[in-house]
Amino acid sequence: MTKTNSTRRLVLTAMFIAIILLQCFVPWLGFIPINPVVNVTIIPFTIALGAMVLGPRIGGLLGLIMGCYSLYNAWTAPVSLGALMFRNPVTAIVPRILIGVIVGMVYMKFVQNRGTGSKAVSLFGLGALAAITNTFFVMTITWVGFNLMHTTYTGLPDNVGIVYLFTGIAGFNAVIEFVVDGFLGLLVATPVLLFLKKYTH
Repeated sequence: MTKTNSTRRLVLTAMFIAIILLQCFVPWLGFIPINPVVNVTIIPFTIALGAMVLGPRIGGLLGLIMGCYSLYNAWTAPVSLGALMFRNPVTAIVPRILIGVIVGMVYMKFVQNRGTGSKAVSLFGLGALAAITNTFFVMTITWVGFNLMHTTYTGLPDNVGIVYLFTGIAGFNAVIEFVVDGFLGLLVATPVLLFLKKYTH
């Protein structure tokens, strides 16, 4: 990699980090409240887009940024079921890192060299994959914590009903985020990737 390309990648990395931080701290940019229960998170799409542009390692770094914010927010925000759950650093950080790693690897291996038409459809799938990855690993880690490790130190009640309640809410959120992130992949990722291609190669 030439010094120019390295500098461009560094600038793009800083740009994506700045966007994610803005989405984390500015209302409606990263979290769209539908009602008091449903809160659609679109930051995973930004992580996924960064992973497609810059690769899975940078994608993992972007996921780490979001995960650290989730952990910080869980300990400073008003107490809620979601806040208590994300006080577990594994739950807050690991799924977000995996978004960038998984989407970046899938894009590089299966999508990057496709034609424009088939790539657009695949980008819808990758946007949806970001939402699925986040929800799947958050729910899985939470289930493991409750059922195998009995980790209730974060303040979550040791009650199986709470697990089912969270699962239902997270599942409903996941359906909405699946559609939203998928369409973001189709409508946003396609032109962005075409525009930025010359800066990353």
